[in-house]
Amino acid sequence: MKNNLKSEIAGCVVILIILFSSSLNAQILSEFGIKGGANFAILSNLDGSETKTGILAGVYTKIKIPVTPVSVQTEVLYAQYGAKQTGGDQDIILNYIQVPVLLKFGFNVPAAPVKPNVFFGPYLSFKTKAEFENSVAVNPDSFNNNVRDQDYGVVVGAGLDIGKLRFNLRYSAGLINIFEEGANGEKNGGIAITFGVAL
Repeated sequence: MKNNLKSEIAGCVVILIILFSSSLNAQILSEFGIKGGANFAILSNLDGSETKTGILAGVYTKIKIPVTPVSVQTEVLYAQYGAKQTGGDQDIILNYIQVPVLLKFGFNVPAAPVKPNVFFGPYLSFKTKAEFENSVAVNPDSFNNNVRDQDYGVVVGAGLDIGKLRFNLRYSAGLINIFEEGANGEKNGGIAITFGVAL
């Protein structure tokens, strides 16, 4: 009988632990989703260049900090940066896997389905490929090798959450020169408009 009682107590403890863990996970791991949009990129300090439109797409996870309006959002994105030559047909295309870690502040609007938010944080990017299109004067391998393998910087932005839909406007600014040699302080930058869906 004592063994049965111990088994029942142990069973109750296990059930309570499972219920508590499930409740805690539901409160903390609040959201997972996909997102995508356009990135209007520019290289700072590059003479004769203008904005180039690329894509920004990937997945995100948001972890809510209990009893606060704050959450931490981590993203893994395919991000295109670069620039266009002013008045010409030469494009610099820089492709990265980008990982931003953002601190997000949400605002509740009484009796409204729209929830605005602001966010900021650092990002780290890993180059997948760098290209200089429409130019016979630049060796593709030399150009790719001259672009640094990593880039890092900061992201700031604002957004609107409407049900499961997520709309964001963000600005990203690189903090290091993207070229290994012959650099004149060229850094990645861009304004992105993204649309996401919480799954």
